[in-house]
Amino acid sequence: MKRIVVGFVCAMIAPLAFAQTVAKTSAVEHTGQVQKAPTQMTTGATKIGTVTAFNPGQRPIESASPIVVQSSPNVRPVSYELGKRVRFVDKDGRAVDPHMVRPGTRVELGFDRRGRVARVTVVEKT
Repeated sequence: MKRIVVGFVCAMIAPLAFAQTVAKTSAVEHTGQVQKAPTQMTTGATKIGTVTAFNPGQRPIESASPIVVQSSPNVRPVSYELGKRVRFVDKDGRAVDPHMVRPGTRVELGFDRRGRVARVTVVEKT
């Protein structure tokens, strides 16, 4: 009986020894080109660009529209879906009003595990 239990336990643990982390990707809503955002367990992915369109919700119950960012002048703008709790901060980490993020504002986007924007850092105001 002891041999059966030990064999069963070894059979259950063996697949864990060969496990590898896999980077999953999910398509982010876009306006022109497909942009894949990493959804690994790490939350360090960032994207820097200039805001071309953004309309924060007018009331707390309204969700904000996606933020459209253009990384360079020769690249088409890409729309990124916002997470449920997005933090808007400046370079020093102080909170910023979302209404201050307007077209032409240079921002750095931080993503969560699902590929949604979790943090918007205002790099340069217009």
